[in-house]
Amino acid sequence: MFFTGLYRIYTGFISPPKARKQDDAIRFGLLGASNIAPFSLIGPAKSHSEVVVAAVAARDRSRAETYAKKHGIPIVHFTYEDLLQDPSIDAIYIALPNSLHYEWALRSIRAGKHVLLEKPSCSNAEEARALFNHPLLKAKGAPVLLEAFHYRFHPAWQTFLARIHDDPEAGQVRNAFVQQYLPKGFCPDDDIRWRFDLAGGAMMDFGTYTVNCLRQIFNQEPTEVLEVKFRGLPAPLPDLPEAGQIDQAMNASYRTADGKFGTLVADLSASGEWPMLPSSWTQSLPRLGWPKCEVELEECAIENMDGRVHSVKRNVTMWNHLAPSLYHRVDVEDTHTIRLGDRVVKSWKEFKKEKAYKWLSGDVRANDEQDWWTSYRYQLNEFVNKVKGREGSGVWVDGDDSIRQMEAVDETYRKAGLQVRPGSDLKL
Repeated sequence: MFFTGLYRIYTGFISPPKARKQDDAIRFGLLGASNIAPFSLIGPAKSHSEVVVAAVAARDRSRAETYAKKHGIPIVHFTYEDLLQDPSIDAIYIALPNSLHYEWALRSIRAGKHVLLEKPSCSNAEEARALFNHPLLKAKGAPVLLEAFHYRFHPAWQTFLARIHDDPEAGQVRNAFVQQYLPKGFCPDDDIRWRFDLAGGAMMDFGTYTVNCLRQIFNQEPTEVLEVKFRGLPAPLPDLPEAGQIDQAMNASYRTADGKFGTLVADLSASGEWPMLPSSWTQSLPRLGWPKCEVELEECAIENMDGRVHSVKRNVTMWNHLAPSLYHRVDVEDTHTIRLGDRVVKSWKEFKKEKAYKWLSGDVRANDEQDWWTSYRYQLNEFVNKVKGREGSGVWVDGDDSIRQMEAVDETYRKAGLQVRPGSDLKL
C-alpha cells in the first residue's frame, strides 16, 4: 500500500507519462506564471493526447521566459492581450490574483477562447452574474467556461456523494461539517491572499472549497447564514490597503430551507490541536491534519417485519477530498436498530471504508482512467470532453452553479460584518 501510494504521487504529480499528441489537440495558453499551473494543468496535460500547453504570458517578461524554459512551453507572449490574440491558441487557463479573474475571463471569451478559470471565478456575485450570463456564452458554438473546482471531478468525491444521496438505506442529510486549513507559516506576510484589493481572504481561498462542499452535500442552496466568526490578520501591515477587512480564518454555519445544517472551517494559518499533547505546548505550532467532510444523516426506516421496524442511521466521513490521489478514504458508519413499538429489540453498527482512485468496475463512466490520475487530470479530461462535444462522466460545474457559489461567499462576508470583495472596473 505504501509503495502504491508513492507510485500515485510520483506518476500523478512528478513524472506523468507523456502521451503522443493528436493533430487536433487543444492548445492552451497560460495567463500568468503561477505556482499552481504545474499541478493543475501543465502536468496533467502531459498525459493527455488532446492537450498541449503551448504558450504563457506574464507581466514580468523575464519571469515568463524562465517559467517557459522550466516547463517546456514553446511560446512566450509579453502581454496578456498578445496571448489572447494568438490564433494558434484555443483555450486560456487563468490563475491570476482573484481580482483579475472576471476581467481576463471576459476578455478571453471575447477573443473566442475556451476558459479554464481558477476558483473563485470572480471577486463577488455581481461579477459572476455578469460573466456567466454574458450573451457570448449563450450563443451557438459559445466558448466553454469552467470554474476549476477540481475535487468534484474525482471518483472519490462522487463516491462520497453517492453514499449520501443515492443509497436507498440513507436518510436525508441532517448536519454537515467541512474543515480545511493550511499550517501556520505556509502563507508569508506578503502573500496576495492578505490583499483586500486583490480579493483576498480565507473565504476567497479555502473557504470557496468548504462552502462548495456544503452546497454539494446539501444538494441545494443554503437559505440562511446563521453565524460567522472570523480571525483577522494578527498584525495588519500598514502598507496593505484595508487589511482590517481580511479574514485569516473563517468559521461559518448555514441552514437550508428544509432544515439542513452545515458548518465550515477554513483557516490559512492554523496552529495547535496536536493529538495527545497539551494545548499550551502546541498553540504556536503549525497544525497538521487532513481536510475532511463529515455528514450525519437522519434515521431512515428500511424494512417492516411483522410490526418490527428496521431503521438505519448513517454517518459518512471523507478524508482528504482536496487531493484524493495522494490518499483518501470514505468511511460509512451505519447504526441499525430494530424496534417493536417503542422498544428496541436489537441494535448494531456496520462500518465500511471505501477508496475510489478511478471509476469502479462496471460504472458506465469508467473508460481509460488510471489510479494515479489526480483530480486535476480528471477535471482536464472533462474540460476536453466538453470542448469536443462528448458526453464524458457527466460531472460539471455550470454557470448557474458558479453564480450561486459566489452569492454564498458574499453572504458569508456580509454576516461576518466584512465587506464583499471589490470588483473590476471593466465595463461590459
